[in-house]
Amino acid sequence: MNRVLAIVPCHRMKNRCITIKGYTLPLCARCTGILIGYFFFPILLLIDIHISIWLGLFINIPMIIDGWTQKKKYRMSNNTLRLFTGIICGFGQSILIVSISDFIVSLFQ
Repeated sequence: MNRVLAIVPCHRMKNRCITIKGYTLPLCARCTGILIGYFFFPILLLIDIHISIWLGLFINIPMIIDGWTQKKKYRMSNNTLRLFTGIICGFGQSILIVSISDFIVSLFQ
């Protein structure tokens, strides 16, 4: 399991990781959220709904704003917000991957 987690580029700061019943998750809240958001990928791939690539791009913005404003010390984020914006971002990235894949496949049909 550690070898799998080693490929995930996460800072793994303990104070930004989620703790559940005394067990601290190995990834930060934001990265955990992104990975949870990726669970939408197979669903989007299997159902025949075409979601705009622009929506996929747009819903990545909340995480970018959260991370950027925290990095610039304009405000302090919290693990709940990091997790929520990470899930939205992972879902948005799933939309982008499916939309781009659909476009590439359509070029060869």
